[in-house]
Amino acid sequence: MKILLVADHPDDARAVEAALTVDGHTVTTCNDRFGGPCRGVAHLDDCPLESSVDLAVVARSPHGRRGIEEMGSVCAARHRVGVVEIDPSVPDDRSIYDLADAAEHEICLGYTRTVDEAVRELLVEQPFQVQVGRRDRDVHVQVQLGFEATAVMVSAIADRARAGVRRHDHFAQVIDVSVRQSHC
Repeated sequence: MKILLVADHPDDARAVEAALTVDGHTVTTCNDRFGGPCRGVAHLDDCPLESSVDLAVVARSPHGRRGIEEMGSVCAARHRVGVVEIDPSVPDDRSIYDLADAAEHEICLGYTRTVDEAVRELLVEQPFQVQVGRRDRDVHVQVQLGFEATAVMVSAIADRARAGVRRHDHFAQVIDVSVRQSHC
């Protein structure tokens, strides 16, 4: 996985980075060459979130305080990249894959809620279900209708679903929506 490592203390970052690279992950950071918290300030293209990042890892001791050097985790959350915290004293305590799966699940639940709300505004009491999945920054939405709908209504539902995704995530690069009808 490509991991954005965020830490307020360099020693914490080194401990977690060592564990992640030994496991074969690619690790990048937000810090600029002067040790500042954001290398995207001077050139936006230098921000690691402008490319594909699978997970953001905050390296912080359990009793550590949040600092400005952890600002990258806020940016990652805005970009709908999963954010997890790892204790640098035991960086291998939990599987990074389990943490990534849990973070991705929470992100997809957020998409599902906003898409459901957007579609419900149109359908009110009509039965439907929403499922959302992602690959990188591509969002895939499936709306299953529990009724027969006209082509115009299906198009309106797809538009609402796309609007729900966009409301939740301004950075989604591709929004793929399929609307399926149940045929009685």
